[in-house]
Amino acid sequence: MGNRGILRAFIENHAHPGGFVGMLAALHMIHDNRDANYWTVGLLGINPTDRVLEVGFGPGLAIQKVAAIVSQGLVAGVDSSETMLKLARKRNAAGIAAGRVELKKGDISSLPYPSDSFDKVLAVNVIYFLADPVANLQQVYRVTKPGGRVAFFLEAKEKLAKMGDLLDGVYTLYTAEQVIQLLHQAGFARAWFETRVFNYGAGICVLGEK
Repeated sequence: MGNRGILRAFIENHAHPGGFVGMLAALHMIHDNRDANYWTVGLLGINPTDRVLEVGFGPGLAIQKVAAIVSQGLVAGVDSSETMLKLARKRNAAGIAAGRVELKKGDISSLPYPSDSFDKVLAVNVIYFLADPVANLQQVYRVTKPGGRVAFFLEAKEKLAKMGDLLDGVYTLYTAEQVIQLLHQAGFARAWFETRVFNYGAGICVLGEK
């Protein structure tokens, strides 16, 4: 496998992490996504009594950050990767043992929670990989309580577009305005976005309220 093939495998493992390359992708997520995770959590305005869900929690950085705030509620997470589930459970072992953190293997296409379950929902660098964006976001809408807030972090489209055809078939690139439109189509009454420049480039957080 040449350098291009290795890079392609690495990119694909950001969508479905597994095996050794999945572990490398996890290390990349820990290094590059830390600030994005913490910024996104901060924009949600989480309260100690909130019930919070993260979709696609990866190695569990944001889960850990939210659990430090949510002392009387619940922090839940769903991820389709067994590799990430193991890493996140290890990182959040204390919260899980205390009954304040609950991590499950699952998929955004069928979230394993009843309707109106969560005050806040977040997903960091997940929006690119949705097979059916409106239907998937309708699942997020379903599990969000009336008046609840959601946050979707993504990297700027123009930054990712520089990678060219390496992303073809793996990433679907969006502008903030396109994600806002998807949220409206999924049922969210209000949506807006914030931007921030990180050391690796511009990041966007699209927020919505039910």
